Amino acid sequence: MDKITIHNLIRKSLDGDLKSFEALIDEHQNQIYRVILGIVKNHVITQEITQDVFIKSWRNLDKYDFKYNFKSWLNKIAVNESINSLKSTRSFEEYNENLHAIESELDKIDDSKLNKLRLAITELSNDQKIIVQLKHFENFTYREISQILDVPEKTVKSRLYSARLVLRNHVKKS
Repeated sequence: MDKITIHNLIRKSLDGDLKSFEALIDEHQNQIYRVILGIVKNHVITQEITQDVFIKSWRNLDKYDFKYNFKSWLNKIAVNESINSLKSTRSFEEYNENLHAIESELDKIDDSKLNKLRLAITELSNDQKIIVQLKHFENFTYREISQILDVPEKTVKSRLYSARLVLRNHVKKS
């Protein structure tokens, strides 16, 4: 869907047209789901957060600034809701326990390089994991990530650089 079509759907949604908002959901739902799943690592929680993201975006659609990318705006909501969910529904210790369970599953993978990389990702800070997820798995630009996380572009680049160093060192050690 092009930018003009999306902006027309947003305008109609602001006028109360639910079908237009449903079209926006259909366009962005899978991508939002992947971003959230990459952060919370749980399908049930991801489904709940995805619904929350679209409810929140509906309620705050009047605050959307048309000069920004709508997808980036939605992703910012998704990342924030995911982080809030991790903080409120589980402690970060539980989150790390979940990552250790994932490590156990990854040990079963035959491809040793992929396994090493995935294990290395679990060593990253939460901020670094989110940036790696958005940059390398969701293919966002530095600028889009900056808008989503509400941090300067230089911060995004710095965190990504640090994350890559951690990953490189971890893979070399393994």
